Amino acid sequence: MEPDDIQRELDQVWQRVNAPPDASMMPPSPGISFALTDAPTITREVSLEAISLIKRQHRSELLRLQQYIELKERSVRELSDRLAAAESEVQHLRARSQSEEQRVYQEVLGASVELENARKAVQLQEERFAQEEAVLRGIAEQTRRQLAAETSRWHELERQWGEREQQYLLEIRELQARAQHAQEDSAQNESRSRRSMEELAEAKGAIERTLAELLQERADREAADKERDKALGRVKEVEDHVRALQNLWEEERKQWQELWDRERSTWESQRQEFAKWEEKVRAEREAWHANLQSVESRETKYAEQMADILRKSAEAGEKVGAMVRLVSDKARELVTKKGEVAAAAATSVPRDWRKALWAGAAALVLAASVPVWRYATRLVLKPISSHAVMAGSPTGLAYDGTALWMSGWEGDIYALDPQDPSRILSRVSVEKAAPYHPVSLALWAGSLYSLDTAQGRVLRHLVETPGKVDSQWQTPGPAPIALAHDGRNLWSYDAASRALYRHLGEGRGAQAEAYKVELDILPVALAWYKETIWLYDAKSKQIMLFKVRGRSLQLVKAVETKAPVQAMVLVPRSRRGGRQELELWMLSPAAGTAGPTLKKFVVRGGDIGG
Repeated sequence: MEPDDIQRELDQVWQRVNAPPDASMMPPSPGISFALTDAPTITREVSLEAISLIKRQHRSELLRLQQYIELKERSVRELSDRLAAAESEVQHLRARSQSEEQRVYQEVLGASVELENARKAVQLQEERFAQEEAVLRGIAEQTRRQLAAETSRWHELERQWGEREQQYLLEIRELQARAQHAQEDSAQNESRSRRSMEELAEAKGAIERTLAELLQERADREAADKERDKALGRVKEVEDHVRALQNLWEEERKQWQELWDRERSTWESQRQEFAKWEEKVRAEREAWHANLQSVESRETKYAEQMADILRKSAEAGEKVGAMVRLVSDKARELVTKKGEVAAAAATSVPRDWRKALWAGAAALVLAASVPVWRYATRLVLKPISSHAVMAGSPTGLAYDGTALWMSGWEGDIYALDPQDPSRILSRVSVEKAAPYHPVSLALWAGSLYSLDTAQGRVLRHLVETPGKVDSQWQTPGPAPIALAHDGRNLWSYDAASRALYRHLGEGRGAQAEAYKVELDILPVALAWYKETIWLYDAKSKQIMLFKVRGRSLQLVKAVETKAPVQAMVLVPRSRRGGRQELELWMLSPAAGTAGPTLKKFVVRGGDIGG
């Protein structure tokens, strides 16, 4: 039966109940009035409580959905910001990679690390997005199941309402029959008529209550249907939004994949060029060593020949001396016979010969002593210990007498035990404005200095609180890669300008002096000892010692290292007998399957510090 038919039948029943009875059948009862009770029945209270419970559950589900949607939008915004920051950083690194040939190695290394971090960040974001998507899908599926359960429940309630409506109709018909029977009985007996009127009033109140309950249940059902439609619409909107976000993420992931492929192809081409350049430099160095060996062999052979000539000259000198003595004796005899003039002429010739012979012997001895002096004063590194570093990507190194300080590419500063550098004493994260990538450290007078290559600046920390930045200022060059302190001033090397800078003071208003390096080198590590600056050249893989001569550097010595060096620090030690010894700590980056290592050497060689 349709709801309109039910409404029409209820209206007809109501009209029949409200119709006035026959005057002959109704006794005079002026004091009787029909009171309608509006008190809710138990069924209505239960229905209202059930509906309020459903509404509360629905509101809580809507609130949960809104919270999840806000969380998702916040995650998307954070992801967009991070992607924008990573993209700007990649563009900055790409611009740097197009600079001079001398910057290729360091910038390619930085770009590869940045791209690896970006790839890891993208993977983490993909995993996070997949988790959030799974959570949202689970929520949507749970909401769909709950809506299905509520729909089936509403269908069951609707069926129960239909049954109750049928029951109410039967009761109404029964009440109508009873009312008609009461009217017939009232004609026979006044008391029975009065009782029938009371029953009729009761039936009328029951009908009014029943109609009110039916109308309320119909309104509640319509409201519940509207709420269900709204919930289904919102679930559809959430699914459409999730689908749109997924499509947007797929597009961004494709763009990042294309960017990664382009950067990787560029990096591969640059790496191949750099490998060719290294092969060329290696061949030139081997040819230079071969040439040097041939020159040294020629010098040795020449020295042997000169020694032989010197020996023969000594023998000839002895013979000449004997001849001179014989001539002197003859000259004395001539002096007695012919006079002082002939004797002076005879004795002047042997004296000139003697001077020439001694000068030639001295020159030969000096020429033979040059290779011997070079060998005696060469720089030698004797290994003492080697330790694996537990940090991820170490970059800089410094020593304060009690602890080794090391910086990491991610922006952390480590304190290591000098006796066992594999043991980390402390680790702090620097409070800074990202991005922050320290590549070198320097330490002096309780202050720790870090060189940030990401923003081209020097940061000063206190050794007691290395995580806090005491002061910061910009470097003179745009691409700083190494930092050191000579006991008076800071020194930094810039790969773009290929100059060594001496910082005249600290802070934002500090000036700097540039010292040009005439050699074709790429220093990635600096250290000072006395009046000598130590550089590690990444191209030739040598440690070079320079002295400052005016506004330029003069090469003093050089020694080749077997492994590449990321950072180094010099530590003077006093041994027994008052003799001083120099130790060298070198930080080597990860190579192949081996991780970063920290090696200690003893430096030997005459006149190390000048």
